[in-house]
This record gives sequence, C-alpha cells and structure tokens, in this order.
Amino acid sequence: MNLNWVKRRGRDFDYYIIPVLVIISVISTLAIYSITRNRQGMEDWYIREIIWQIASYGLMFVFVALDYSILKNRIARISYYIGLLSLVIVFVFPASHGAHSWITLPGLQLQPSEFTKIFMILFIADYGAKQKELGNRFGWRQFGVMLAAVLVPALLILKQPALGQALVMLAIFFCMLVVMLEKKQFYVLLAASFVFVLAVVLAMDVFPDRSMHFLNSLPLAQHQKERFVTFLNPEADPTGAGFQVHEAEIAIGSGGLLGQGFLKGSQTQGNWVPEQWTDFIFSAIGEEFGYVGSSGVILLFFLLIYRMVRIAVSTEDYFAVLFMAGAIGMFGFQVFENIGMNLAIMPVAGITLPFISYGGSSLLTNFVVIGISLSIGIRRRKLAF
Repeated sequence: MNLNWVKRRGRDFDYYIIPVLVIISVISTLAIYSITRNRQGMEDWYIREIIWQIASYGLMFVFVALDYSILKNRIARISYYIGLLSLVIVFVFPASHGAHSWITLPGLQLQPSEFTKIFMILFIADYGAKQKELGNRFGWRQFGVMLAAVLVPALLILKQPALGQALVMLAIFFCMLVVMLEKKQFYVLLAASFVFVLAVVLAMDVFPDRSMHFLNSLPLAQHQKERFVTFLNPEADPTGAGFQVHEAEIAIGSGGLLGQGFLKGSQTQGNWVPEQWTDFIFSAIGEEFGYVGSSGVILLFFLLIYRMVRIAVSTEDYFAVLFMAGAIGMFGFQVFENIGMNLAIMPVAGITLPFISYGGSSLLTNFVVIGISLSIGIRRRKLAF
C-alpha cells in the first residue's frame, strides 16, 4: 500500500459517517450509564459498552482497509452456511430470558442472529450479482432462491423465539428486492404491498374479533401475541403485557422540550421501564434530553442513512449496490421499528436501536456493516495508473 494509493482512496472516503457514529456512541454511553447506574449488578455495564465500542470501531476499520470484493463468491456462501449452523447450535445452550438466542461462553454471550444478517446480505447480493452477470432476467426462479435464503434463517430465528430479528431479515430482503426488480415488477410489488397493508388495517378495524382469533393461531410465542394485543388495545393490560410501553410513554412524555436533565429522569432513575437499556433506551433519551435530544438522535440516523444512500448510488458494482440496499434496509427498519414501539405507534418486537442499545453482538454487526459500506465507498471508482 503506497502513499499515492492512500491519497486517492482518501478522496472517496466518507468523512461524515465517522463523526456521526462517534456522537451516537457518546449518546449511547451516557444513556446506558444513566439507566444502569442504580441497578444492582449493572453498575459497570457502561464500561462494558465502551469496551465493545472500542472493539467495534477497530473491527470497522479492518473492514474499511479490506477490499470488499473478497467477500464475494465463496466467502459469501460459506459465511451464510456458517450463519445457519450457528442458528442451530444456539438450541444446544440454555435459554436466556425465555429464548435460545445466545451462544454462552465463559464471560461472553454471542447472538448469532445478529451476525447472520450480514451473512444473508452477502449471500443474496452475491447471488443477485451473478444472475445479472449471466444476463438472467429477474424472475420467479431468482425470487424463489432468494426468498428461501431469507426464510430458512428467519424461521430458525422464529423458533428461538426472536420475532424482531426475523422481521429485520424480511425488511432487508424487501429493500434488496426493490433494487433488483424491473420497473413494472417494482410497481406490482408496491401496489401489492399497499393493498396488503390496507387489508390488514381494515380487517383489524372491521373484524377485531376475527383478527384476534387469527393472531392467536399464528406460530408465535405467547408473549409475542400479547404484545400485538396490547398494541391493538393499549388499555387491555396496562400492568402486564402493556406495562413496558406504558412506562416508556410516560418517560418520553415527561421529558418535554429539553428533558428533565442527565441523571434526573424520574422513570429512568426509578427503574420503571423494564429492559430500558436495550429495546427501550430511546425512552431514557426522550426523558432526560427531551424532544430536542430525541429529535437530534433521529436526525443523526437520517444523516447516516443518507450518506449510505450516496455511497450506494455512486458505485457501479451491482454486488455493492445490493449490499448497500440490504444495509440501508437493516438500519432503516430497526430505527423505525424501535423508535415506533417506544412511542407506541408500532408493536413491541424485540428490536434494538442500532449503535445505541446495549449489546456487544449488535454493536459488532452494525460496525462491520458500516466498515464494508465505507470500503465500498472508497473503491467505487477504479484507480487509473
């Protein structure tokens, strides 16, 4: 690697993404410290989060330096199969919080479903790029192969059960599908999606009893069904299944414009919101930093996704375009769903807020995706010698 190479690649490096991530990381550390400092046995969790952040930044820069094209072909396929294997291995380990989602090692817990999201994106991007190289028009065969590549890990994850991660995989596939479809196919998908959503909303409104019966027939864990019931009827169980959302709403609402102040949120400091350091960390930000602080977090995510879109539209490599579509879909859906369930406008689905919620596996996954994205960005144009 010579100085000339570094200078030329440096011109294409996205210098906006790193500062955005640093600000988000600081917000994450402050929020986790505020939430856990009064909880027994969790007083040092903010330090653990900082350690995970340092490791994640290091791994991100490794992938920035790595030419993303080596992730194509064999590596894309092998990593996908490793991901599937890891989703089977989790059932060997004891359940934690009622789910077989983690591989438990001495002093360490890993969540394979997080890493499998990357492997799935790589696999679908590689397959889609190969089909384009071969001149194959996107049709039912290609759709079937890709759908199977999504459903196999998604069903294994549902079995854990972890509905949120399965939904993220479907969102990733949808965004990658949008890129692969021809114009007419895209309009058909858009119309079908609109009709489906409209039909679901109307069915819940016109036939609430039948909708509840259908919901109970779905192969979901009981607590997942209860979450949907409380979403449709928030007052059905405010002290049970709806307690978490109810307390999160109180926290966000009490924050007002500027918040109650760092370490001064009554809900947060009183430990009223269950699992606030993971799925409901946004409620702590809203309570202590107010509308201004929570809006700032949303703006940071908009900026991050906007910079990723810029990378996607500026590359000519179809594999890279598909990977970026999957990455954008992953972050976009997680942010929308997580903040939505904190505001009670989306059902609780066990989805963390990227880069902010506590969790090492999630952090490593998110930063690797950013690392690959930045690698695509600096290699989107061939160097002329």
